[in-house]
Amino acid sequence: MLYFVQPVTRPELMYQKQRTVKNEISMSGVGLHTGNTCTLTFKPAPPDTGIRFERTDLDGHPWIIADIDHVVDVSRGTTLEHHDAKVHTVEHVLAAFAGLQLDNMIVELDSNEPPVGDGSAKPYVDCLLKAGIEDQDVDKFYLEIDT
Repeated sequence: MLYFVQPVTRPELMYQKQRTVKNEISMSGVGLHTGNTCTLTFKPAPPDTGIRFERTDLDGHPWIIADIDHVVDVSRGTTLEHHDAKVHTVEHVLAAFAGLQLDNMIVELDSNEPPVGDGSAKPYVDCLLKAGIEDQDVDKFYLEIDT
């Protein structure tokens, strides 16, 4: 099956301002690969923070920015690492952020893998929508590819 990516033909569907959640909200469950119990808390973040995973179970609460430079493994899921802190299987959390066009978020975890939920991004989307979405007074940055 072939899929074709279409350019955005209705730019009014794209938010122009950065976004985060209005309220802190948590969910708990078991990680898919590690089997570890985890409580994950989504917290609003200031403009230009990006997405940051914070390990509250480790000394000093180290954090990892969700970007390509911190991806260390993709064998059974996406693992991010910075120094000695790792977070496994973050792709569904990140998919929820992308789908809701969220730019800034602090994601606190008290273990090394988010709860699996139903195996999709939907439990995270539902949780984030319950927290509410807030536009921030800072413009988004868009990558424009010249063809």
